[in-house]
Amino acid sequence: MTVRSDTWKRPAQDAVRVDRSKLALVPAARSAVGIAIPLVAGALSGHLLVGVEAAVGALTAGMASLQGTYRSRVTIMALAAMAFAISAFVGATLGHLQGPDIVITAVWGLAAGLAVIFGQAPSVIGLQAVIGLVVFSQFSFRPEQAAFNALWALSGGALQIALVAATWSLQRFPVERQASSTAYHMLANQVRALAADPSTLLDPAALDELRSALLETQPWGDQAAAAAYQALADQAERIRLELAGIARVRAGLAHSSTIGALAEQAVLDAARELDVAVTASANLLAKVGDALHDGRSVVVDPADRENLRAAIEKLGSIAQSAERPGPTLLTQAVGGLTSLAGQLRTVDHMAAVAAGERPATADTPATDRSSRARWRPPPLTNTTRGNLESLRANLTLTSEGFRHALRVAVTMAMAVAISHLFPLGHGYWLPMTVMIVLKPDFAATLSRGLARSVGTLVGAVVVTLLVAVLRPAPAVLIALTVALYAVSIATLVANYVIYSVSISSLVVILLAFTGSPEPSLAADRAFYTILGAALALGAYVVWPTWERTRVADRLADLVETDGRYGAALVHAWADPAAVEPEALERLRLSARLARSNAEASVARWMSEPTGHGPESPSAVNAEKAQGILAAVRRYVWAALALHGQLPSDGPLRPDLDLLGAQVEEALAAVATALRAGSAAASTYPSLRATQVAFATRLMRATRDGTSGPETTHADMVLLSETDQMVNAVDTLAHLVGLHPQSSPAS
Repeated sequence: MTVRSDTWKRPAQDAVRVDRSKLALVPAARSAVGIAIPLVAGALSGHLLVGVEAAVGALTAGMASLQGTYRSRVTIMALAAMAFAISAFVGATLGHLQGPDIVITAVWGLAAGLAVIFGQAPSVIGLQAVIGLVVFSQFSFRPEQAAFNALWALSGGALQIALVAATWSLQRFPVERQASSTAYHMLANQVRALAADPSTLLDPAALDELRSALLETQPWGDQAAAAAYQALADQAERIRLELAGIARVRAGLAHSSTIGALAEQAVLDAARELDVAVTASANLLAKVGDALHDGRSVVVDPADRENLRAAIEKLGSIAQSAERPGPTLLTQAVGGLTSLAGQLRTVDHMAAVAAGERPATADTPATDRSSRARWRPPPLTNTTRGNLESLRANLTLTSEGFRHALRVAVTMAMAVAISHLFPLGHGYWLPMTVMIVLKPDFAATLSRGLARSVGTLVGAVVVTLLVAVLRPAPAVLIALTVALYAVSIATLVANYVIYSVSISSLVVILLAFTGSPEPSLAADRAFYTILGAALALGAYVVWPTWERTRVADRLADLVETDGRYGAALVHAWADPAAVEPEALERLRLSARLARSNAEASVARWMSEPTGHGPESPSAVNAEKAQGILAAVRRYVWAALALHGQLPSDGPLRPDLDLLGAQVEEALAAVATALRAGSAAASTYPSLRATQVAFATRLMRATRDGTSGPETTHADMVLLSETDQMVNAVDTLAHLVGLHPQSSPAS
């Protein structure tokens, strides 16, 4: 087995990098209050251990509070608290029995492993259940005592839920504000990148998080404000599409053929004015992000507004003074920037409505007024049937989720058995480490293993020794518990090493309430942590689910999905009046999800060691995978421009239907070749011949004067973007060994 340099490099980089944008400071403060209340109440009432039991339940629910938004967050917290309490009861009553303990832990591990099939939130609930089981298995209580302890833990979880619900009335749409602010700041960053790299594409997850946040809105919130956030999300999507067209123009100005159509000085002037407009737009978008973050109206610099207006005017003048195709390119820029300016004005207004600083007025765009009138908070759908179907579909060894669940179950059983064999204290540390470290993919397992080992050695070992030597008073232990828990919540997503240090230290402090630990426990915990990480990594090596076996399928899904999206766009241009915007939007979102999945799959694959385990049937190498992703980005670039420039009405172009059908057929052939590992269908439709034939007819109509100025502009956009799309498809076909059909399109 050969280990890539970045196999170790990436976890090391993650260990020292703190993603400040993901620091959960407000949840950390709220959760710290939730754990402080039972501890302080227990100390003041003389029942400190009861307070500790409630604090443990509050700890669990607080960790789960990072999932979901409003009603879903409460649901997730309640399920996590109940799962933890039930597991604590089972562990405290049966954990001292070796045989039942091994079997029950394996069952719990299997269930928690299967939870990854359903998403992040169920995984968190499963993890909390297993931790409750293994931690309380070190005790041996009578059933009534175990039930009493479990109820106190449940009460701590209920307290955290009450605090979450209470904060809803103290903050105005906190989830929506944060998601909207993040989205608009990311849009601003993308705009700033256009001048240096026009091919930049927005992170697929950027707007997905905003849409997810709007699936449910703040209970009892103002309906006009809720509708305004929905409008802000819609405008963000429209801005993203508009940016694709502007990026195409910026790239076109640097192309040699464009310089031949425009005077060189005119090209330089146009590029300069476009960059001025782009900079002003980025500043305006950033101001929107700032305003949404602070919950206020947008405060813009008048100079940015004036720079954008002046740049649009100068670009129009340059376009009028030049010859084709320069004016068409610049007219596209003027149209795109004018639309963007209008969208920014709408966004400013909707941000003010969302902040509640001024009511909606008669100058609100008609689309916003109608959306506000019809919008209602969407209900949370019942997905029980769908979840059962997903579970049944994954109960096979070909499912990565099921393989992960079996791996967790077997490894957890081994960990519990080993912990019973070693005469060391606090053996629960071993299965707990295995459960935390073992993930569905190698990269995450390695990263968690290293982070967990470092965190425990620095946190648990050092804190165990300090507590054993210093023997702090209960008040000091309470203060340390609250502080460490706040750090744990704040850094859970931002930096896992810091989280591991703080949470390991926190567990030691909580156990210290039952009596100062012996210094020898530091060595025991260090031993169990290193052994647990080794067991998790060993389990993955013995029975792996290597990403290399799935990366070709992920890439094939990406290509196939983009084929359907691109074909639908071309068909839409063929008959704009027959377009179904909702269907196009669904295809676009599906393509975005497929791109996110494929890029994540390639990233995981690149973190795996080489020369170990079976290769993918397609034998996709790193160069080919990166080439496919690059070609898809160019294809998506053109597709988004076509989507953003799609006219609401226009002439019929029936000859485009052939090109649309061929785009889908060609990319389906590329997907088949990726899955099969060879170009089984050795040819694919000659898209270039079809596109050239269309371009010839279009240019003939332009020369004959049968196309009006608006039609000519739309056709030039269509010609430019379909040319880019065909180039990308030809590149993809070449990468997998396909050849175009020799017979030209008629």
